[in-house]
Amino acid sequence: MGRHLKKIETKAGIDRRETGYYSTPDFVAEFIAKALIELNLQGRTALDPCVGRGEMVIPLLNQGISVDGMDILPFDLPESIHFTQTDFLQFYQQKKLLSILNTPIDLDYDFYLANPPYNCHEVAYIRDNKNRLSRLFVDIGVHNMYALFIAALIDCAKPGALIGLITLDSFLTAKAHQNLRHKILQNCAVHYLLLCSNDLFLDQGADVRTCIMILQKGTDYQGVVKVGNRPLSQRDFQRILIQKQWMELPLEKITLAGEADHSEFIIDIPDEVRNLFESPRLGNRFPCVTGISTGSDRTYLSKHPRPGFTIPFYKNPGSCRFFTKPNAYLIDDFLSIAETIPNFTIRNKSLLYQPGITCSSMGVTFSACYLPAHSTYGVNANIITSDSDTWWLLAYLNSHLVTFIVRSLLNRSNMITSGYVARIPIPKLSPIALHQMSAIAREAHQKQVSPKAAIHYVEQINQIIWKELDFTADTIAIIQNFCKNLIRAT
Repeated sequence: MGRHLKKIETKAGIDRRETGYYSTPDFVAEFIAKALIELNLQGRTALDPCVGRGEMVIPLLNQGISVDGMDILPFDLPESIHFTQTDFLQFYQQKKLLSILNTPIDLDYDFYLANPPYNCHEVAYIRDNKNRLSRLFVDIGVHNMYALFIAALIDCAKPGALIGLITLDSFLTAKAHQNLRHKILQNCAVHYLLLCSNDLFLDQGADVRTCIMILQKGTDYQGVVKVGNRPLSQRDFQRILIQKQWMELPLEKITLAGEADHSEFIIDIPDEVRNLFESPRLGNRFPCVTGISTGSDRTYLSKHPRPGFTIPFYKNPGSCRFFTKPNAYLIDDFLSIAETIPNFTIRNKSLLYQPGITCSSMGVTFSACYLPAHSTYGVNANIITSDSDTWWLLAYLNSHLVTFIVRSLLNRSNMITSGYVARIPIPKLSPIALHQMSAIAREAHQKQVSPKAAIHYVEQINQIIWKELDFTADTIAIIQNFCKNLIRAT
């Protein structure tokens, strides 16, 4: 969830932002319960560690499954749920302490269901318990609540137990969650990975990206994975679940396993795009760096040039492509300030003032603009290039192919750091294509095109890339459709 102070309350007056409680839609709960039972017809017991009002487990109750539920608040639950008011993470800690010499916890449940709390790392619970949680989750780190619940459930599950989740999907690609992904892949079979529509919880005040994941403790249970990309609406999502409109793929087809990769889960990626990741990465060919953190932009940056503030400063071109004006002007004596002010940080000092490309850091759209010589930059990704490489690379970075790679594979969240940009694959392109792309990017920059006008140049670049890489019509359609519906498809 976003980092805001305002409350989002349920009808019962519960602050969703503090408890992380969002009610699971009935059709999702029905689907997960049915999938779990189909995977283990002999299953008889289930646990929901964040049971809420019981939405996730009611379909299991209706099938005669014995259900235990835990939660920090006593919601109005069906009497047939065996409820314990407790903190599941404390329960997990106690079980872990009692396990001698790290023997498995192996709770005797056949099924686990969870819609874990949707809180970011700044929630009060994590702030107040950071040291304890850091010791408890030393293998994955403490980044947010839902990741802690997933890790704890994996540790609690006995061999063969099934874990059905609907949860935020940032763990699929975010570098911070690479250890959680490793934990999943090293301990579980993945049976389902279905991206939910972004409007699934919108009526509860949450514009969040979620997924359904069904795991089974033990990698020996691994078969094909039922995989579905993000539909554009809840109605489409419901139809997909009812009609079973998903792909069935081997696990290796939905993960990135290269030396430069971090076991990201990838959904509906054509082989022609996936194969590009065997190419050299951008960071292998060019310095991809961050620059200056002022610690106080109000003090050290000026919106307009004025005496004492004359150094162009770029920190996020946003939706601009090819050309952008400086975001601000840096104080002239910043080098001496950095020597005396501890939180004024200059990274990669030797690369300052060199020309290249500056990339967007926040927002759904990924874009790149020319970085003039004698400029400075912030903590967004900046690529230092020679003039012979600047313009074709600028064209490539603004292509729909790179938008697809960045937003569909490398990181589905809205923050793109230099680490992600450095991992963009650079395919082999002919000298003719490089010359054509360079000419297009130069013209767009010289004309200082608006974001709307830039699309005309992007389309020209796309056509060159499609031809050079010999992409099929199906692959091109997948990329174009994703970029056309970027906000809803990411």
